[in-house]
Amino acid sequence: MGSDEPTLNNSAEDLVAAADRSGSFSDIEMVEVSSEPRTVDIHLETPAGHEYIVMLREDIGKARVLYEDYVFDDVSAHRVLDFVGLMERGEVDLSFTRFLGRQLVLRVSLPEGDWVDQRRFANDLSEWEKSVLERP
Repeated sequence: MGSDEPTLNNSAEDLVAAADRSGSFSDIEMVEVSSEPRTVDIHLETPAGHEYIVMLREDIGKARVLYEDYVFDDVSAHRVLDFVGLMERGEVDLSFTRFLGRQLVLRVSLPEGDWVDQRRFANDLSEWEKSVLERP
């Protein structure tokens, strides 16, 4: 889903339908977690076997995206598929820092701003992280 497409409303059903139309996912599953406020977990699996969990809270139009050891909070509902697409294509910035120990910092850029998360590491990069670091 490109950023030039119409904006999604905050409905989990609309998000699931858009994910299905995109053809980018081999499996999509939606589970309602709570009804008031309505919170839904959407599991998106790509053909490469990567799984993203989108925790959508409809009343505020924000989602938390979980991928591997990373947690991205406050992703706008209408940008979730763009966000996941960037992650899947490796169009992210992955860097190392020694501030407060050995940290791997992952940054994803969207028009609303950069989302940043980090994790501690000890030479235990995932295959996905290795593929991102190997990109030119």
